[in-house]
Amino acid sequence: MPARTRLIKQALIIFAIIFLGFIVARTIINTDTPSYELSNSVDLSKDGIATNNRLTGLQLPNIELENVAGEKISTQSLLGAPIILNIWYSTCEPCRRELPVLASAAMRYRDQVRFIGVNIKDSASVAEEFAAQYGVKFELLFDTNGQFISQLGIATAPVTLAVDAQGKIIEQIAGEISAGKLNELVSELLK
Repeated sequence: MPARTRLIKQALIIFAIIFLGFIVARTIINTDTPSYELSNSVDLSKDGIATNNRLTGLQLPNIELENVAGEKISTQSLLGAPIILNIWYSTCEPCRRELPVLASAAMRYRDQVRFIGVNIKDSASVAEEFAAQYGVKFELLFDTNGQFISQLGIATAPVTLAVDAQGKIIEQIAGEISAGKLNELVSELLK
């Protein structure tokens, strides 16, 4: 009986090893894994991390965006006053944290600087509702086809641009902007 029990145990161990080998082989050889291809032309740094182009000193490109009503708005029509232009979307955590800072500054400087939020992912209704939760009263525009961020070479959000009245980008802040840094940008625009 002990020899028979030992033989059964050995058979079970061999079966388990073969079964596990089959599972591992199937996992490695799985051909159902989809392949992914990037759909934009943003360059990646040598480390493989998406980065934004350096825009300071460049002119704001002439691109059409959409307002909340779906009407086309040329970026050239925005010129004539200094602009703080913030690129954002609702599920971006740093965007969420900075929206109250932008909303407060927009109210404080409303007669001197035009604040514009350019949403790159949300529908107009989602963006409006979301922005209202954070007290945003400034103009919301939408880059519905990605031309704006593609032309600028913006790969990550949020990004805040300080644009002078003639359309020259005088400063660019990638990532969440603080109240102090935003005040510095506004001061620079108002010189």
